[in-house]
Amino acid sequence: MSLIPEGVKIYFGENMEKKINLEDRIKANFKNNGYKLIELPSYEYYEDLKINFSNSMRRKMFKFEDRETGEILALRPDMTSLLAKLMNLKEKEMKYPERIFYMGDVFRHEKMKERSQAGVELIGVDDKYKSDLEILIMAIEIMKSLSLEKPMLEIGSIIIFDSLMKKLEIKKEDIKKIKGYLDRKDIPTLQKFVEEKNYDSIILELPNLVGKKDILKKLENYVDVKGLKKVLNTLDELGYDENYILDLGMVKEMEYYTGIIFNGFAGEETGEYILTGGRYDKLMGVRALGFVLNIDTLVDMVEKTEDEENNGYLITGKNYIEGLKKKVEFIREGIKAEWYSENQSLEKVKEYGRLKKFKYVLDIDVNEKYLVAGVDKNEG
Repeated sequence: MSLIPEGVKIYFGENMEKKINLEDRIKANFKNNGYKLIELPSYEYYEDLKINFSNSMRRKMFKFEDRETGEILALRPDMTSLLAKLMNLKEKEMKYPERIFYMGDVFRHEKMKERSQAGVELIGVDDKYKSDLEILIMAIEIMKSLSLEKPMLEIGSIIIFDSLMKKLEIKKEDIKKIKGYLDRKDIPTLQKFVEEKNYDSIILELPNLVGKKDILKKLENYVDVKGLKKVLNTLDELGYDENYILDLGMVKEMEYYTGIIFNGFAGEETGEYILTGGRYDKLMGVRALGFVLNIDTLVDMVEKTEDEENNGYLITGKNYIEGLKKKVEFIREGIKAEWYSENQSLEKVKEYGRLKKFKYVLDIDVNEKYLVAGVDKNEG
């Protein structure tokens, strides 16, 4: 039997420090952009959740029964659907526009069943153009801030896809099938389906409409692309032309997207996105969009985060009471301190101190400190 279930992660030691460092940098970025932290519940009523998701996503939810009420509950499969309910419940307290961010885990029956995420939501900005730009630029800039190689967004549009389906008079049940084929990139089945139904062959073009904004020309005779083109023109003007690519065949598993959608990756695309997001006005009841970062993927990808400077005191000696007093004194002053309780030689204590990133070892018995890492700026 495994010690832990498959699909979960344990963070410990240097890996834990790396995760904390990443989360702190992401949190600082969100705050600097004017976003405020919110904490969301870990589970929700399944009936309230399921209306926002495809059948595929519903099957991935972790469901369980509330023993007191008999209601079926589900661990949160994403954050946005929970936030939408909160916004409705707290509507009178909202002062739009609201800029909100969150950090936490989501749970799905997938290869990785537990995922750590950090996300932002921009809610209540009526100007779609300006809010689309704010979120897209934030997504690009946060990837750049993490020193990722060749950060890139792939951008699509659900409103263009939906408008095309409406223009071609595609039946509702067939739209779901087409979205499924596109999502799975099952081109042979898509081609067979379109030919059997005698639908317009432009549908078969969608998986190949990947590139720069000139590919929008292929859809101009079918749908209005001016809104997306305006956003892309501004991204180009601001110098982000090398940080995005269009994918007009992109669809999302979440049913609530209503406008621009996007995924973020860096370096060679591996199929595991760094971030994902889009617009979901209907879900919130007001103009709204945002994105989430996949923290677990980032921890694996980012080779090195900012090194924490060695600091603080590792206290050793036989006089345990005096050592504890000194430890409390340091901590009250905001200085990292730890008591080394093992009976080891001073050299062994120093070795442990270096390993645990302490700057000094303090021998409480002789009141002598020893520099074990870094440079003492107060000496010589």
